[in-house]
Amino acid sequence: FNTSERRPVDSGRARRRTRRGMAQPMKAAQGRPPDKGSFPLDHSSECKASMEDYMRCLKANSNESFRCREQSAAYLSCRMDRNLMARESLVGLGYRQMDTAPSPALAAEPARTESQRGFVAGLNRVNAVRAQEQEKRR
Repeated sequence: FNTSERRPVDSGRARRRTRRGMAQPMKAAQGRPPDKGSFPLDHSSECKASMEDYMRCLKANSNESFRCREQSAAYLSCRMDRNLMARESLVGLGYRQMDTAPSPALAAEPARTESQRGFVAGLNRVNAVRAQEQEKRR
């Protein structure tokens, strides 16, 4: 292969590319404002202690928030007391009375996964085929 015989770059193709113009910018997606509106951040760390209690509780309970509802309610109450969010009843925010137990579905241990129960993908199909073969033999 002789380097002096190289073909020139197809300049027509390059021109066609530049004639198309620049790509059009994508339109920004229209956002939806939060349901409860915006609220100021806790720049002064006024509720940092209650927030850290809640985060420690979440970590200790594998991020199961229903087990940390008392800490969560305390954090939200702190924010409302310091005008970092609009005052609203905790019941309106989805909290029940603290003296009631969580619903049985939430209090139960998490369900075992299929693999923990011994599930093997395709095994039902194999068993069905075996059952059909046994019936044919009869």
